[in-house]
This record gives sequence, structure tokens and C-alpha cells, in this order.
Amino acid sequence: MKKKILLYSLFPALILGFVGVNAASAHGWFEGFTSLDPDQMAAKQQTMFQNEADLLGISIGELKDAWAEGKTLAQIAQEKGITQQQLQDRMKQKREEQQKSYLKALVDKGVITQAQADKRLQFMEQQSSNKGVGKGMRFHGMLKGSF
Repeated sequence: MKKKILLYSLFPALILGFVGVNAASAHGWFEGFTSLDPDQMAAKQQTMFQNEADLLGISIGELKDAWAEGKTLAQIAQEKGITQQQLQDRMKQKREEQQKSYLKALVDKGVITQAQADKRLQFMEQQSSNKGVGKGMRFHGMLKGSF
């Protein structure tokens, strides 16, 4: 059960963290989509389909068919012979690629320096290797009112 929770908690961070796409949650499929117009909602869903298909190495059509049948990402991966560890490794690799791309964009736009990007990437890699132990989200406590 803990592995499933880990898998489902990593997936949105990987696929959606830097892309800005909201995932379906236990609270309902359209949570996070409520403030979007139909075009934005469709674009975000299409991006999510593309990211998941790329992660699994399947076509978008194949992913959409499985999604329509109510299959989870983990179930589709299992059907394709992808182990949970392989899926987690792919997710981690994709997240790292997205982090580097995100930081490069910030450097290219002059928002941060290359030295700052390198330092941040080192921090993110350390957090990832520590499995998020510690204060991974520095503003999280502030939102709850505890500094």
C-alpha cells in the first residue's frame, strides 16, 4: 500500500509539477480544472495524456483507451510489463529532465544566474536522493501558520 501511495504521490509531481497540469485526485476528476475554460481544460488533459503515454512508451490513443476503461497508470504499466521500480525510475528521470529545462529557461530569461541554477539543481538532486526527508517545501509551514 505504501508503494502505491508513493507511486501516486510521485506521478503528479513528475508529470504535472513543471508543466502546470492538474491531476485527477481522490476528490474528483475535475478538481483543479474548475477555473479553466473548456479550451484550457482540453489542452491540460491532452498534455497529461501525452506525458503519460511518453512515460509508458505507448501511443496516446492506447493510453486514452485504457483511461476510458478506468485503468490507472500503474495498471497500464503492469499490463505493458513495466515494473513499479521501472516506472518510478522513468518518472524520476523525466522529473530531472524537466527540472533542468525549467532552470535553463530561468537562466535564459535572466531570472536567475547559471550559478544559482546549478546550486538549485544540486539541492533538488539532494532532496530527491534523500527521498524528500526534511523541509522540502519551505513555504509549506507558512501556509499552515507555523514558521
